[in-house]
Order: sequence, then structure tokens, then C-alpha cells
Amino acid sequence: MTQQHFLPMSNVIQDYPWGSETSISTLFGIENPEHKPQAELWMGAHPNGCSQVFIDNHLVRLDKWVAGDPESILSPSVQEQFGELPYLFKVLAAENALSIQVHPSKEQAEKGYLLEQQHGLALNADCRNYKDPNHKPELVYALTRYQA
Repeated sequence: MTQQHFLPMSNVIQDYPWGSETSISTLFGIENPEHKPQAELWMGAHPNGCSQVFIDNHLVRLDKWVAGDPESILSPSVQEQFGELPYLFKVLAAENALSIQVHPSKEQAEKGYLLEQQHGLALNADCRNYKDPNHKPELVYALTRYQA
């Protein structure tokens, strides 16, 4: 399968209460007619917000597209090590202060996720701490002026 280097995407916007009503819509030209907070634009294959790619003028879920030919799309080494797209790219647009976040190590995340799976906790359960078995290394790059 011949792959293009870039594919147009349709991405999920998370409407957390701390989000800006205008920043993401202004940056990406995405309308926000309901004036809801647009806190995070997600680019990736996360189960709680999976992007879609345009293939032959049709939208296809990114996780399904990758699963169809993971070695070609991800590369053999990424496929072998991770088995899926190994990151979630987020664009944050905070209008109000965010709560502090503490992320587990990879080992802690794997153990916690397995334990919650064994206890039968649904992925969307309010009491769940581990939505997946991965750690969450982060990189911040400001697109506009901000104060941390």
C-alpha cells in the first residue's frame, strides 16, 4: 500500500469547562456555534476521542486505518514496540486555570490498568484512574502567550 505523507483529518474537541470558547476555533477555523468551551483538540487514536482521516473522500477512524496495515503506517519497529499509534497529540486552549495533574510511570500505569481491568471497571467509570496502560510524558510548546 502506498501511503501519503499527510492526510486531512477530522479531530475530536473536548469541551472541558476550563476551555476557551474562541482559541481553537480561531486557530483552526473550526466553527463553535454553540459557544461551548473548546479545551483540547485531540489528534490520535484514543478510545475517548479518535481522529478520522480522509481516505478516497471518505472518513475512516484513525485506529481502524492504522490497524489495517500497521507496519506500513507506523513502521515495523513502532508496530513491534507499541502495536498501535503510541501518542496522543493535544492542542490545549485554557481560558481558566487547570487542576494539577500527576501522571504515573509506565510500570505504574501498566499495573494500575491491569488491576482495574481485572476488577471489571468500565473505561468511562468515574472511579477509574487508569484509562490505558501507558505513561503520559508531555511536551509543552506555546502557540500563543500564556502564563503557567
